[in-house]
Amino acid sequence: MRILRLVWQSKRASRVEIASILKMDKSTVTKIIAELTQKKLALETESGASGPQGGRKPVFLEINASYACSGGIEINPERMYVCLEDFCGTILYEHMQEIDPDSYAQKGFLGYVKEGIGLLQAASERLRIKLAGIGLGIPGMVESDGSKIIQSIPLLIEDGLDVVEDIQPLCDIPIFVENDARCCCYTEQLLSRGPKTQNMMYVLAEHRPLQPVKDSPKNLSVGLGLILNGRIYHGANSTAGEFRSVHWQSPSKTQFSPDCASVQNLGDSNAAKTFRELAKNIAFLVNTLSLDVVYVGGLEKKYAEEIVKYIREEIVYLWPYGWNKTTVVSTASVSQRSVSYGAGAKVLDKLFSVPELDESGRRRKAPAASPYKYLLSLR
Repeated sequence: MRILRLVWQSKRASRVEIASILKMDKSTVTKIIAELTQKKLALETESGASGPQGGRKPVFLEINASYACSGGIEINPERMYVCLEDFCGTILYEHMQEIDPDSYAQKGFLGYVKEGIGLLQAASERLRIKLAGIGLGIPGMVESDGSKIIQSIPLLIEDGLDVVEDIQPLCDIPIFVENDARCCCYTEQLLSRGPKTQNMMYVLAEHRPLQPVKDSPKNLSVGLGLILNGRIYHGANSTAGEFRSVHWQSPSKTQFSPDCASVQNLGDSNAAKTFRELAKNIAFLVNTLSLDVVYVGGLEKKYAEEIVKYIREEIVYLWPYGWNKTTVVSTASVSQRSVSYGAGAKVLDKLFSVPELDESGRRRKAPAASPYKYLLSLR
């Protein structure tokens, strides 16, 4: 799995590079790669140039993109997005539909999940590619191990949902649930296809109804996804990333101060004031945690760029030392479908995961079936 994950994360890698990076014996790498190519999980691609001393040209390997695919579903108070992506992250199918309050009252959250699963299964059958797993991204608090939706105020889930008991029975393949902003972190990781950013924040800002009920006002809803020391950060109680401005005061019904009243229109002056307040909060966290990268997504590009500009200004303004801060702040690689795409990317991350070992070298958690065995079972 270490070799397979490295091949998946890299656009291409030679046997020599794999042995060097993983500090493994070349003959062992050659033997394992022979099995991976025989099982069609990895493919040999073009040859590279010979080294300075001549000799055999290196043969590059890459993951077999069409071996299977993953599915992603985002459900928020306004819309449902679904997408299929192959093992290299290429979108094979996507669909968006509005969520009608009357339909949500009738079908409920689980009804939309079931509908999204049906769309993905039908698409994978039409495309004749095996669906290996489905990721579900939602606004709300999700247990770090994905076992439970703790609460989602935007989706009217107050008492929580057990993933194994309530959601997994809707489908005969694995389902992984994650907070929507953290899904966006998986999106950026997959699209980078290289060494992971060690310390990153994703600012998911969406202008949408607060809940899927009639006459629910639109507002700016913000959630944060964090990667610290190379890992998705959930927090001790799986609540990391929940946002409320440090300037918030009662009786504000938004995530911002009373001065930043309800943002009904992103084009009005009050929206700019809210963007600036958001930027101050983000800049404080960036400087305190020494983050390398900040992405802003969820809004139309022109509004995301405005927030990016404010964040850059506030980072410099709030930094107490003379030298310039080098944090990269930019708009997200994917805008409207970042959550659904990231939910599918989380599935891929799980499929190509390496079992964790304790200090004695034993596997900490021995799943019923290892990722490798599960991948082989798909063919």
